[in-house]
Amino acid sequence: MSLRLRFALYALLVMALALSLTTLAMREALGVFLLDRIVRETEQLLEAVVPRLVADEEGSLFLDLDGGFFSSLRPDTLVLLVDREGVRDAVGFLPPLEELQRIARKEAPDHLVRERRVGELTLLGARHLGEMRQMILLVDRLLPWALLLGGGAAFLVALGLASKALAPLAQATEAALGLARDRAWQRRLPLPQGQDEVAQMVEAFNSVLEVLEEALEAERRFAREAAHALRTPLTILLGQLERGRTDEARAQAERLRRLVESLLLMARAEVTALIRVPLELDLLVFTEVESLRPAFSAKGLRLSLELPEGSVLVLGSEEALRGVVVALLENALQHTARGGRVEAGVRGEAFWVTNAPSHPQPGSGLGLRLATALLRAQGGRLEVEHQGQVFSVRAILPPFTNPSGTKPSL
Repeated sequence: MSLRLRFALYALLVMALALSLTTLAMREALGVFLLDRIVRETEQLLEAVVPRLVADEEGSLFLDLDGGFFSSLRPDTLVLLVDREGVRDAVGFLPPLEELQRIARKEAPDHLVRERRVGELTLLGARHLGEMRQMILLVDRLLPWALLLGGGAAFLVALGLASKALAPLAQATEAALGLARDRAWQRRLPLPQGQDEVAQMVEAFNSVLEVLEEALEAERRFAREAAHALRTPLTILLGQLERGRTDEARAQAERLRRLVESLLLMARAEVTALIRVPLELDLLVFTEVESLRPAFSAKGLRLSLELPEGSVLVLGSEEALRGVVVALLENALQHTARGGRVEAGVRGEAFWVTNAPSHPQPGSGLGLRLATALLRAQGGRLEVEHQGQVFSVRAILPPFTNPSGTKPSL
């Protein structure tokens, strides 16, 4: 069922409920109004009849109503004079005696009876309720038709209004389908006029498209960087194999293996957060720096390491943290000119690397992207600073604390 039809059905339901409640309330109000009017007219009739009571020669009261007064009585109205024995006198279009006696005893459900005491007698005014009930019955008969006509009109009006209100949504849907069909992620959906919910939805969709375009561009850039990072060691590896230099070829193959493992680790880190455990950051950094020191010496770079006196505990994944340290060190190795210097160290819960003179764009390589992804998966972050020919990076990790909230002392 379409949204437009659902809106129309909701409007039909609301209108039917409103009409039903309104009509029922009007029906009850009409009944109360008619009954109150009959009571007032009957009371007025009794007030007009009391002065017309006269006594005969024996002193007994009776109704002395002239022809003009009698003709003014409604056909459904009776005036009764009742004593202890029953009806003494009556005026109006009289029903059968048995019915008249029931009216005098106020036992006739079809009559409204009001009374007025006159000495030892009772003056009664009775009004038949048939006319009032016919009017209410007419309302009851008109109620289904009112519901049908009102509900139908509400349904048609709601259908038209819903079509008009949802027209921008239909246009946005058509534009989105065209965008998906053409795979034109750089395009954006046209914003409808006004600032209603549809416009907000289109703005949100355009924001998603912007994020998607950025993600696709990042994937393309990552693919280019990964291809470039793999192509160089592969070329060297093939050349060394042709020359029979197995030891150097083995070293390049090991480099390729580490690079592929780093890419797999990065892909896993992008999907989910890694399991973190307490780690000694200073010991891990020392191990990786010393393992890469020959590579720095072979390139003619001076590598210095600064470590604190005590151990530094952080929360992280050992495999991912090693990948971060190696990625930052290799980034400095690749982007530092021969004869330059590279400084590394641990300060607080951060591992930092500074190299100079650096490449003009040292922060655009695959290594920094890998380090950023791995740190994010461990709850950390990467800070980059480039001033002149000096390039610095800081890998900050969350510290390890005891359940009491204090850092352990080693």
